[in-house]
Amino acid sequence: MSRRKIFLTLLILAASYSAVYGDHLRVGEPYLQPNDSASHRSVTAIVTRVASDLVFFRTDVGATRTYGMNEIKRDGMPLIKPGDQVDLIVDARANTILAVAPPRGTGAYIGDEVTGTVQRFDWVNRRITLETAKGQTQSFEVRVAVVTKMIGVDKGSPVTLEMDGHNRAFDAYRAE
Repeated sequence: MSRRKIFLTLLILAASYSAVYGDHLRVGEPYLQPNDSASHRSVTAIVTRVASDLVFFRTDVGATRTYGMNEIKRDGMPLIKPGDQVDLIVDARANTILAVAPPRGTGAYIGDEVTGTVQRFDWVNRRITLETAKGQTQSFEVRVAVVTKMIGVDKGSPVTLEMDGHNRAFDAYRAE
């Protein structure tokens, strides 16, 4: 059998397993969890190296972390260089960086929440449209981490989005 046929067979098998065993995602589980006050933490870090598309950090506990340069620019920090101190907003459950902010006390704002029911979710363009309790329809840009959590969440599902200082959703929860 040629490599191409083997590859296509594996691709079809992978898609069928995903369809059969991925049904739990239709109800938003396990990724879209209820909001938990301990789900995020802020970690102080120093920029150790800046590559063309990645930034390397060393946290105050000595761990090394990386984050994409494009996301950092979207966080409003385009001029980041080695030696800069930043705050990393970390998802405590997944241990992933959600946002990079200037050090505390410098005016960075993160943490506003918007709750509503999903009217439309465009995972390709990373946009979500919610209808709030007041009947208003609002649309927001979402980060990649939120896209992963929102795939499989149906229209009409109640969600809470945690917003950054640029009015983008950096995390999502099942609204209760």
